[in-house]
Order: sequence, then structure tokens, then C-alpha cells
Amino acid sequence: MDISKVGLFGKFGDSSVAPVLVKVREVLEKNGLKVLLGSTTSAEIDGERIDDQNQPLNAVIDIAMVVGGDGTMLNAARLLSSHDVPAVGVNLGRLGFLTDISLSELEQCLESLINGDYSIEKRTLLQTSVIKDNEIAFQGIAVNDAVISKGNTGRLIEFETHIDGRFVSHTRSDGLIVATPTGSTAYSLSAGGPIIYPTLSVISISPICPHTLSNRPIIIHENSLVEIDSLKISETHANLALDGLIVCELKGGEIIQLRRAENKLSMIRIDSHDHFDVLRSKLGWTG
Repeated sequence: MDISKVGLFGKFGDSSVAPVLVKVREVLEKNGLKVLLGSTTSAEIDGERIDDQNQPLNAVIDIAMVVGGDGTMLNAARLLSSHDVPAVGVNLGRLGFLTDISLSELEQCLESLINGDYSIEKRTLLQTSVIKDNEIAFQGIAVNDAVISKGNTGRLIEFETHIDGRFVSHTRSDGLIVATPTGSTAYSLSAGGPIIYPTLSVISISPICPHTLSNRPIIIHENSLVEIDSLKISETHANLALDGLIVCELKGGEIIQLRRAENKLSMIRIDSHDHFDVLRSKLGWTG
């Protein structure tokens, strides 16, 4: 893939990242690349805008460079995946599993990009639908995970899990995390879920503080349909969150369907990238 036009996506609406964006843009332009600012980048930052081109995203840019933390990447990823535009992340955050290029490595990594020393990983996305009274009440796409949580109630919630129409379990817990391999190192990891190599075609299901200690995380094929039903909530309401953002209140009686999204996210990885090195560094493994 020839790279000549780069979309620069900054932290959503945050003008404080302007000095870093200007530095990144200078490095890109010094290497002969045309740079346009993406939709997440603050309007206070000057530059030619992708949205002003009146063309499909994949006709305007070849790749997207996302500057910020993993949250910034998650915000941009849904847009980029819908147009099959590959993304590469420059990390200004903390852990940075998705935005793994540091500013100090920027010029070296950019040289690798221009020389074609990179690969593109296809990352599974999760489509979530909430059905209430036989109608779709909500639909959304997640890069990391869909989380059903008990919200403000102090009591456990109850639900049943079915996979491809087969009954799996009746669960009383604080909630449930359904995660992509990309999201396996996010909330799912904190809840005792497995670390999954990011390009595997699977989905993980992890209960949050289940009342039955034998209720453990499971991994299923990404083509499976997960259905959560018979949802019972003792007080107020529960919440559905996608990638950490609450998108829907659950009153009880809803059916939540989760499956692989039609599109996948294309992530650029510089050839020197080693996922296990990232795990050792980000998670503080020794050895």
C-alpha cells in the first residue's frame, strides 16, 4: 500500500494536544506526506480538514494516525473501520495497548511506514443489539467490549446466557463482560478474563463477581451469537456500556444480542512490534 495522505486524529475536542499534533504533522510533512486533520481533532487547531473534502474517508486519506491514549483510538476506530482505513497510534496516554508508538520513536516508525516495513492486523469488532418488546431499542459497535453492569443498585442482577441458541448458564452477578481480543487487556483482564492474542477470531465472556465461584470466563468463536435474556434487576436499572461509555439503561426483560460486527478494524503494526514485549512492558511482567 502506498502512503501519501495521512489523517491526523487528536484527542476529541482537546486543544491542549496542539503542540504534539503540530510536531507530528511537521514530521509527516517533512517526509513528503500530505496531512489532513480528522473529525476528533479540536476545531481550535489549524489545518486542512478531512470533513471539508466532501469525499468518502478512504478516498481522502490512506491511513489514520491517532495521537492520544487508547481512549482516543477507540473514539476514532469506529469511524475508521466503517471505511476500512488502517490506523496507527501515537501514545500520549498511560498503558497504550492500541496507541503503542511513543513520540521518541515517531521518526523511526514513520520511516518504517514509508519503506513498507509494517503489517496490517484485522481486529474483530463487536455488534450489540438491545431488543425490547420485540423491537430493536439500541444498536452499537464496540472495539473493546460490551459490559452489562448492575449500575447503582447494591444487589446482584440475574440473567441467562445462550450461545447459538443453546443454554449456557443462569448467572447472579454484578454483570457480564463480552470482549473482543483487542479488549481482552481492558476491563475483562481486571475481571479475571484471559489475555487473547489480538488477531484471533474469538470472543470472550467473563462474569463480573459471580455469586457462583465455578462460573468462569469462556472463549467462543467470533461467528457465534451470544444472547443475554431473562434479565432481572432488583432496584432502579442496570447499564449497558460499550468501550466504557454507558449507552443504554436496562430495566429488565430486555434481550441483548452480541455478535461479530460486519467490518473489522485495520491496525498498522510496525515490523519491529512484538505483542509479548508490549505485554511485558505494559503489565509489568518480569523475566
